[in-house]
Amino acid sequence: MVKAPEKFLDEYLSHEKGFGSKAGTKPREHMRKISDEELARLKQNLQILWGIYNTPEIKEILARKHKIRFLDIDSVKASLNLSYVDKGIFMEYEFNMGSKKELAGAQIYKQAEMNINRYFTVETGAEELLKTNNVALQSIVDVLIEKEIPETDIWNVISKGEQIHLATVSYF
Repeated sequence: MVKAPEKFLDEYLSHEKGFGSKAGTKPREHMRKISDEELARLKQNLQILWGIYNTPEIKEILARKHKIRFLDIDSVKASLNLSYVDKGIFMEYEFNMGSKKELAGAQIYKQAEMNINRYFTVETGAEELLKTNNVALQSIVDVLIEKEIPETDIWNVISKGEQIHLATVSYF
């Protein structure tokens, strides 16, 4: 029969406690400060966008088309667009990482895609968006705080096969 050495568990648990306090810990999250009115507008916009996604009409379009682009955002730091896809709300983005001297001053851009459902479906999604360090997600927050996006505007651009184009100045 196999048996753990005496005080093995105590030693392991003490190691685990000490591990969290070393240099490898996560940096403290900074939550962006906004007013109650701005937070309410952010949450309302998130609910509207998710509510539209869950309608039978959008599901029917997605069964045929697989992607519905509806919002295009340009900010100082990033360009992105949001789309409804089979698995939720999808973001494609590009942001400027600056110039690199070692590459003769060339501008470097990062392009990526991500599913952003968790910010729309969870009660704490708005708070998580306010804590993010992702430049593209910060641009979404800027837009959703600055402007109330009417549900009818979203339905209209989707019906026409267009996108809402918004530009914003990033606060970060």
